[in-house]
Amino acid sequence: MTRQPNTATPDSIGQVYDEFTGIGATAVLGGNIHVGYWDDDHDVPIAEATDRITDLVAQRLAPRPDAHLLDVGCGNGFPAVRIARAHDVRVTGITVSRQQVTQAQELAADAGGRASFLFADAMHLPFDDGSFDGAWAIEALMHMTEQTRALSELHRVVRPGGRLVVTDLCQRQPFTGEDRALLDGMLRAYEIVDISTPGEHRARLAEAGWELLEMTDIGERVRPSYGHAAAAFRELATSLDAGAAEQITAAADAMEAFGKHPDTGYVVITARRS
Repeated sequence: MTRQPNTATPDSIGQVYDEFTGIGATAVLGGNIHVGYWDDDHDVPIAEATDRITDLVAQRLAPRPDAHLLDVGCGNGFPAVRIARAHDVRVTGITVSRQQVTQAQELAADAGGRASFLFADAMHLPFDDGSFDGAWAIEALMHMTEQTRALSELHRVVRPGGRLVVTDLCQRQPFTGEDRALLDGMLRAYEIVDISTPGEHRARLAEAGWELLEMTDIGERVRPSYGHAAAAFRELATSLDAGAAEQITAAADAMEAFGKHPDTGYVVITARRS
């Protein structure tokens, strides 16, 4: 049976992340809005673990000093500012959440003018051809109704030879039967359009013109993230009004259940602009 993706739109995704930002969900995760990376050190704070994902992305981008990079789905700007400062590069970040743009712009001062942020849709990028030396997307593609179009737009705005690094949740095998309810709960809670298989990622990259250099599933290294984040969300719920508490608790339950499934993976993709 063909999977039916969620009907999320850029507007609905932006609204959900405006709400998450407004109730403090970002703050309880230490600033980042993505999974963390653990070795065998599960007691590492989630803020440190999530920074490791940012550093892993930067390592695969391997940017030269003064390169201009695009951060797709920049969240509140933490990854962009961290990479800009650590690698002496310029970063432009885009998001469909106006709350996140505001937060990211406030944070940009910490990057000494090397980071800027704007409201924009990755499926319709407002940039000229070849504007960037490279790009990354941390857990952003899964929110897009037309992932191939977004990848094609990134191919257009990245210069030949430039790299794209993508990190995203994946289904190691398609969730079917009773497991489908776990996936559907995750899609609804976070306004995710769909969570792809590795094969689907490969096909879309090829269709958009990218040369795949590497795809690695680090799902076991990020798996502790779901429990850490769910616990943080439940603690946050105790300080919220009833409506917000119900929303964040439901999001915690969906995340934790999905994260425990053995076919929940997490891919790190490195591609090159042909």
